Formats: sequence, structure tokens, C-alpha cells
Amino acid sequence: MAFKNTELWERAQKVMPGMHSNLRQLGYGFRKPHFIVRGKGAHIWDVEGRDYLDYVMGLGPGILGHGNEEYVEALKKQLDSMCFGASGTYAVPLEVEWAEKFVRHIPCAEKVRLSVTGSEAVQLAIRLARAYTGRRYFIRFEGHYHGWLDNVLGGMVNDNPIAMPFAYESALDTLATEGNDPEAFLQSFKLPWNDIGIVERVLEKYGEQVALIIMEPINCNGGCCMPLPGYLERIRELCSKYGIVLCFDEVITGFRVGLSGAQGLLGVTPDMSTFGKGMAAGMPVSAVTGKKEIMDLLVQNRVVGIGTFNGYPLGVAACLATIDILERDNGAIYEHIGRIQKRLMDGLRDLARKRGLPALVQGPRGAFNLYFMEGDVAHTAREISDGGGTDRIEDWRNMLADEGILLMRGGRWYMCAALTDEDVSRSLECADRAMARL
Repeated sequence: MAFKNTELWERAQKVMPGMHSNLRQLGYGFRKPHFIVRGKGAHIWDVEGRDYLDYVMGLGPGILGHGNEEYVEALKKQLDSMCFGASGTYAVPLEVEWAEKFVRHIPCAEKVRLSVTGSEAVQLAIRLARAYTGRRYFIRFEGHYHGWLDNVLGGMVNDNPIAMPFAYESALDTLATEGNDPEAFLQSFKLPWNDIGIVERVLEKYGEQVALIIMEPINCNGGCCMPLPGYLERIRELCSKYGIVLCFDEVITGFRVGLSGAQGLLGVTPDMSTFGKGMAAGMPVSAVTGKKEIMDLLVQNRVVGIGTFNGYPLGVAACLATIDILERDNGAIYEHIGRIQKRLMDGLRDLARKRGLPALVQGPRGAFNLYFMEGDVAHTAREISDGGGTDRIEDWRNMLADEGILLMRGGRWYMCAALTDEDVSRSLECADRAMARL
């Protein structure tokens, strides 16, 4: 039976409560529905047979592209002997092999615990840090995302706090939600990112009460902003000075920017990290890793981290298959992604210049954003918003979708190993037509 996108959309509205991952920010859904039935390489096809170039990649994890044959074969092999018992009861040999590889690659990793989602991994990291330090509060940053649970979702930075710099609720907050615990924001301080002076002043007052500082080492969720020179190094020094656990949320950057994650790329080693997405090339899995003395709180049962699907066999097989492929030929896949991405980013800048449009294009290897704003670089999500960078993004996304290019919400482009030069040429042709309409 042949389906139409609009027909399926009408049916879905009657029985499904909106998008799978909803936000208050307007325009986060495409104006026209897309029901996808298959994918291969960097391409996906909808129910009407239309071919799209996919830069969403499952909201980021699909670093190998769709239907990578070696990856699929590894999963099929695992399925042939699948055991569906509770993984909380026992482990599988593949998990040990994968964990050994993971610890070799990730600088902060001495031990690693698997879970299923990034949100779970972050909450376990917070619990471990509190237990390790005996302190309550943690610090998070504007523009960073650490999951959908009450204590990390949303809240606006109070730029002039009289006392402790807790976040506050606002109708302007795109991550605001009803039903949140009214005291959830009293667990953490929320600060502007990439401003070391503010962190220093807050820690001078409250450093002895802070258990954890958590951040994206590269702020992918806030516009693919890189840390300023010396920023992460100074944060590392301050955490050591005050006895605070430093945690990098590498749910996006882990195994996407390189085999050693952003911490290896940038040369700053945290005490803990959370991983997900690219670690298993699309299968639902995440991880918490860090120093032995912190992770061993789980061994001692001083900290509980329960989950029936922690280390479930199919997810472990996906992790191992992914890392095996990424390791090959000294990480040749990353060189390919970097070359393809540079050509695409440079081409988009050239097209914008030809069309008389301002264009800020930035991001690490593996992901980038294009904003129609002045400037060569933005260091924070606030700079992008204040500079008007978000004003035309959703129009741009929808125009590209009309041309056969699908982008991540917020206009992020996720790269994958399956992209070819022909794909980039097609992408630039589509982008040129979309810019002409913008």
C-alpha cells in the first residue's frame, strides 16, 4: 500500500502527541511532514519515494551513515545469538572488550559504566559527584544541554544575582516546561559560558559547596561554539583548587570529533565524562566514565545506578562495531569527514557571499552551524541570539527541505563517513537555490 506524507500526518495527529522530541521553540518541526522508510549512506527516502540528503543523522549519532555493511553485519551476528536476560544480572564478553578499548581511547576513563540515554548518564554523573564530594550543588551553563530531567532542563541565567546564582523561570526560555519541580533549579547554579571571570567570582563565594561543574567542552547545542583559549584549562585548575568534580558532557562530541573525544582534541582531561550518540552509531546507548576512585563508588554500592538495559547485548555490539570501524587505518574516517566538511563549509560561505548574505559558519570536525549574521566566529549561544543568527534559521531549514536537504533543528549540520564529493556538490546546488529564496 502506497502512503502519502500528508495522509500519515493526519492519522498521526489523531493518536500521537506531537513530535518524538518536542520543544517550545517555534518552528522546530518541518512545515511539511516527512515519514522516512529507508536509508543508505548519507541518503534517506520518504514514503513517497523522495530522496533526501540527511544531515540530521538521527539527531547526531549516525556518524557511519545509514546501512553501513560492516556495522549491520556485526549487529546481525549478535542477533543470531541474542540473549535477552536482564543485563543487570550478568555481563557479556563483548562488554569487557569494548570497555577496554574505550578506556584506552578516552583520557579521563579509568572505568566505564554503560546506560541507555544521555539523560540517564548525566543524572548518574551528578549523583556520583555528590557522593564523592559530600556536596549538594552543581554548576551548568547557558546554551548547554544535559537532558530533559527537571534539574538540568531550562532556566534563564540571572546576570545580577543578589545571592546564589540559581536559574529562574521565564516565558522567554525555549526549554521551559510546565510540570517541573518548582525547587529543581535550586540544585544548580547556571552561568554564562566562556566567561572565566564569572566562574572565578562564583567559586570564590561558593566553591566549597559545589560538587560538580558540567559542560559541553564544545558547545554544540549552543551553536557549535568552541571554548576560548585557556578557558577549559582554567576551569580545570579551579576544580582542582576547590575539590570540584569536572565533568564533560560528550554525548555529542564523543567519538564524533575524534577517537579521544573533545577532551583529547582540546587537551584538557576532566574527572568524569558522559557519552552517547556517536558511540554506537545510532543504537540507544550511553556511558558514564571517570576516575577509578569516583567510579568505584558503584562497586562499593555507596552509589546506586540501576538499569535493566545497562549494557544490553545489542547496544554493546553496536558500540564495539562502531569503535572497530572508527579505529581502522589510524582513524582514516575522521580525515575523510574533515575534508568533506571543509569543502561544504567553504562552499556555503562562498554561496552566501555571492548572494550578498552575511554568513557565520563554525563548528568542530563532525558538526557545524551556519548563521546568517555578521562576524567570523561566535563564542556563546547568547552572541548568536543577540546577533540575529537564529532569526532566519527555520525558514532556511524548510527551504532546504524543499530542495531535498534535511538539517538538524537549529540549523545544525551533522556529518557522516558516508558523505561523498557528489553529495557535497548536490548539497551546495540545493543551498544556492534556497539562499536565492531567503
